[in-house]
Amino acid sequence: MKIFTIENGQVTEGAIVRAFHLKGADVAISAILVGEEGRGRHLGVLPVELLPDSYKSWEEDLRVEIQYAEVGQTKSGKPKLFQTIEPGSLDEIICVFRTQIGFRGSNNHTGDCIEDKEYQPFPGEWLVIGRIAQGIAGRMGCGEQGVAILPKDTVFRTAYRGRLYGKPSEHFYIWDGKKLLSATRQERQVADIF
Repeated sequence: MKIFTIENGQVTEGAIVRAFHLKGADVAISAILVGEEGRGRHLGVLPVELLPDSYKSWEEDLRVEIQYAEVGQTKSGKPKLFQTIEPGSLDEIICVFRTQIGFRGSNNHTGDCIEDKEYQPFPGEWLVIGRIAQGIAGRMGCGEQGVAILPKDTVFRTAYRGRLYGKPSEHFYIWDGKKLLSATRQERQVADIF
């Protein structure tokens, strides 16, 4: 599957694989990390088994970008990504959501709009979820980030609450088999792209 990273309407191909250091052991594993560590927060860790060349780069920098992966399982049955050279099927994609929040705000992930203020449930399958927050205790604002599998030709949405200082409060997305399109509500109505 192709991998995309989404951050408040901006879509980039691929995802960054970083090092997750195991506490109590002098070992690091390659993983996609979402959310944060700390009070009122949760770090989501999705292990990634890298191909040999990527693993060498990761060992040097503890950071590498991957474009394609398949979903498998760890020995304990949790989700794990296995890097591939080719995308395989284009019927689904993997999305890394680095969804932010407004000042003293929150965020939300849903499906398409049914009516003005009603939305379908999120159409994807979450592989891992993390939590970000504001304030020392994490009580000023909080929201979720995650990694999910999303199907082709299905609209999904990220929404942001709080003080946004002129930024859009939501973005809509659709994977058409070639591109992951992103648009605000107004852009979507004007351009009629999906």
